[in-house]
This record gives sequence, C-alpha cells and structure tokens, in this order.
Amino acid sequence: MMTVAQLRDLRTDVLTTRAGEWRTVVEWGENGRAHVDRQMLAPLREKLTGETATAAETRLQLIADNCEYARLQAGLVHAALLGLAEELAEVRARLRSSLAEAAEHGYPVADDGGVSYPETLDEDGGVRYEAGTAVRSGSVIGRLLDRVGLPLSGHPVVAQQLADRIGGALQAAADIDTRYARTLRELVCDRGLVVTDAMWRDAQSDLETAATSIRGIGDVGDIPAGGTPEENADWWRGLTEAEQDAFLALRPAEVGALDGLPSETRDMANRSVLQMEEARLRGELAELRRRGPDEENPVDLLAWNSEQLRLEGHLAGISEIRGRFDATGVDGLPEAYLLGFATDGPGRAIVANGNPDHAHHTAVYVPGTGSDLSSVRGDLTRMDRLWQGSNSLAPGESVSTIMWLGYDAPNTAVPLDGGRVIPDATDPSYARAAAADLTSFTAGLNESHRGDANHTTLVGHSYGSTVIGAAAQEGSLGADDVVVAGSPGMLVTRASELGVRAEHVWAMEADGDIVPDAGRFFLGGDMFDVRRGPYGLPVPDVNLFPPVPSDNHFGAQQMATDTQGHSGYWDEGSGSLENQALVVVGRYDDVELK
Repeated sequence: MMTVAQLRDLRTDVLTTRAGEWRTVVEWGENGRAHVDRQMLAPLREKLTGETATAAETRLQLIADNCEYARLQAGLVHAALLGLAEELAEVRARLRSSLAEAAEHGYPVADDGGVSYPETLDEDGGVRYEAGTAVRSGSVIGRLLDRVGLPLSGHPVVAQQLADRIGGALQAAADIDTRYARTLRELVCDRGLVVTDAMWRDAQSDLETAATSIRGIGDVGDIPAGGTPEENADWWRGLTEAEQDAFLALRPAEVGALDGLPSETRDMANRSVLQMEEARLRGELAELRRRGPDEENPVDLLAWNSEQLRLEGHLAGISEIRGRFDATGVDGLPEAYLLGFATDGPGRAIVANGNPDHAHHTAVYVPGTGSDLSSVRGDLTRMDRLWQGSNSLAPGESVSTIMWLGYDAPNTAVPLDGGRVIPDATDPSYARAAAADLTSFTAGLNESHRGDANHTTLVGHSYGSTVIGAAAQEGSLGADDVVVAGSPGMLVTRASELGVRAEHVWAMEADGDIVPDAGRFFLGGDMFDVRRGPYGLPVPDVNLFPPVPSDNHFGAQQMATDTQGHSGYWDEGSGSLENQALVVVGRYDDVELK
C-alpha cells in the first residue's frame, strides 16, 4: 500500500519522461523499417539479381522485421507508461483535494491515511470524544452514529468521510501500481535476429493484455464509432503525438480501419495486424493438423477440411500481400500501403500501389465474384499492371492504384469463362451491403489527400461494377470517372444515374464475355424507362432487355477492347489495359472507342 506522502508527492512527470524515451524507440523502429524498405530493399530489388542479392535481401528483411517488432513492443511500453502516469495523476489529485479539505478543518492526517479530529460533544452533550481520536478508511463510526440516532454531522463524521476518501485513493493507487507492474512484466521480448511466429503470437497476447489493463489513454471507447471520414480525421488530428502512438500500439485493428486517416498511419497499423494474424493463423493450422479429424465422423471430417481450407486460404492471401511488399522497386513498382486488412469471414484487404494521399491520379479497383483473401493474387497483379500503364502515361505526375477488397463478394468456385452462370452473382444484396463501405473509403481518400487536386477513377470488374452502382445509390462516389469491365449490371438504367457526367462513365465488353448478357436480368436497370424528348417532355421508352453499361442506350462511353473472355481486361500489353490507364490519367482524347 502506498503512503500518503508517497502518493501526494508522486512525480508523474518522471513517468511521462520515461514514456518519451520509449517513444524514441518507437520512432527508431518505424524509421528503421521505412529506411530498410525504401532506401535499401527497393534499390536492391530493382538493380541486382543473383545469389548474393538474394542473401542480402533476406538479411535486410530480417532487419526490417526486427524494426517492426521493436516498434510494436516499444509502443506498448510507451502506452503503458503514459496510462500509468495518467491514472496515478488522477488518483493523486483526489488525494490532494482530500488533504486540502482536512487542512481546512484542522484535521491531522497520518501517513497511513488515518484522520484525527479535536475534542467535541454531540449537541445534547451526552457523548464526549477525546481530542486526537483518529479514524481510518473502513471504520464503522459513521454507521454506529447513525444506528444510535445521532445526526451524521460534526467532526467524527466529517473525519470519517475524509478518511474513506483518502483510504480509497491509496487503495486505488496500489491497485493501479499492481496492474501496470503485471502488464509491464509481460512485455518481455525474446532476443535474437529472427522474429518467430511464437514471438508475434506473444506480441498479440501482450497487446490484448495491455489494451485491457491500460486505461485513460488509447481507450477503444474514444475511437469514433461509425464516424464519417471527416469526423475520423478531425479526431485523429486532435490527438497529441503521444496519444496517436498509444492508439497505434493498443488499437491497431481499429485505427487501420478508419477511413479518413493518413495512409501511412493506416499502413503502419494494418501491417502490425497482418503480422500478428499471420502468426495466429499458422499456429491454429498447425494445431488443427496435429489434432486431425475424426475420420469416422463425416460431420467432423467435413468441418475439419473446411477449416483447414479456410486457414490455408487466408495464409496464402497474406503471403501474396507480403509478396507485393517485397516487390517494391521491382519493375519500378512504388511502395505498397496496406489500407485495410481483416481475416474474419472470407477476409478483406485493401492494398495501394503508391501513397494516394500525395497522388495526382488515383484508381480504386473493385473486384467481383469469387474475390476473397485466398484469391487476392490476381487482383493485386491487375493493379500492378494498371499502375505501370498509368504511370508511363503521366510523366512528372504521381499515380496510385488501389485494390479494394473491402467487402464480402459473392463467392463460388464455378469458372466464369466456363460458360456457366454463377448463382451467387445474381444476388444484389452483396453489392448493397458493400455500398456504404465503398463510399466511405473514397470519401476518406479525399479527406486524407494533401497537395494538388486529386483525380480519382473507380474501376469495377464484373460484380464489382454492381457494387459501384449500389454505392452511387447510397451517396456520392467521390470519383471523377467510372470504368467498368464485363459488367452484369449496375442496378441503374442510365450512366447519368451514377453521379458523374455520362461522358465520364466508360464501359468495356470483350468478345466471348458472357457475363453482361447473363447478369442483366438480375442486376441490370429497368426495362421501362422515361426519356426526355423535344421541349423536355417525357417520352416513355421500353428496352428489349434490362440495360447494362455495355449497351449503347445506357449512355456510357464504349471503349474498344482487344482481349478475350471475362478475365482478360488487364492482360499485359493489351489495348484494353491501355484504355483504362488513359482514363486514369485523364487523357480522354486518346481513349480508343468502339
């Protein structure tokens, strides 16, 4: 138990100074990883090949991993020291207030919290209390006085109330000290250059312990719940650097999911989540395989196989995202930013080529049916190619292309180019559920953007175009152009209903792509429509089929394609890819139309 003198004279500024020293370690880790990634690994991958280059890259990656691990763990210590200082300062203030009140009454306070009071009589003169009588927290004097019918006033009662408050403050300080001591003892890092899965799982456990134990700073309740991107950004900018660091350390998943925050901040938070989730999933997969299924129980065998596929798929997706991180500098690719990541359900990932906060041109690609974390490789490759094509067409300007797997897409293994219709892809509910998330993300990009005005293009493939159409009905798309490829329908009848001018809606349908005709009856616009005729008068119009973007009467610009089937729009070196890139960088006059 702390004494009165210890708590009264406690210097919490010493704790905040120590926290500042740990924040320096956080910065070392953050800057060290960034330096290795951008200044060492990227040039190495771009210019050197061979065994020596591979060995050097492996060693540098180990250093980068150590920097990231040190940043995370040091961030937890920093947050813990700040939380300890804040909680103790609040309790110290309560104690000092009680001591000041005791001094006003002339009551001496002992170092153990006992409060003395002078000689006094009750109002009837029937009971005398000797001078110097002391009461302590938990004493029953107040209850006894109440039981014998005496009024709850006078020196004994006031002294008892003060003793209870002082004793409560001392006990609270002791509890805080015990809780933080336990938390800090658990923040122990294993030594060694290689950061293992066990260390990352331990880091996850440390984070959960710290997030539960630390109060007053980094509280999850302080994070805007359902806030707009503007509200999120205002909240983040209103925090001190120390508070921002505490939230990054204690709440990386929540911070990484907030639209409107700087891309570097979201990337840092989500990379921590990815590291810890990868270690957790590998541990769960190893345990699942060790246990094995009950092969005599068909239900258990089916569940075991399903869980194994889920874990393997998520780990495969994480490996592909890591592969994109490692590809920075290869073929000129810029640094990647992880703007969203989650492993619940089919998994989600948002990966940007280049920092969109400083880009002149940004493309947000929404993938379609069958997209999930396990199949993220193809979508990442498409955005790599779109970045390369767009970047080559805009010398002196910066480009960012974003793979937005920020929704649960209809998922099935039936191949689209196999001539079969996918039942899940006919359900508009997936698109409507994703609409608000997409509009929030694009609004967040506009909120976090710095510098010159940003030109934004939304690119939707297959069912991804349906998501864009649903988002347009939800609110502003926050885009200057919309490009759709192989669209089965956008839930609207005309290009003008998307919230951008019709001449900035671009459609592509390749030879052999059956999806537009197969999907129009489920996801297309209304067959009956009203157009404006002479003098603005309404003219009824009946379409033979529900319209999709690749129909001329939809009103979109029909771009030429030189690829085949539903999945070839991003074939390397194709005119289909170049046409998209021309729209992304705003060179509209160079787009080849049908």
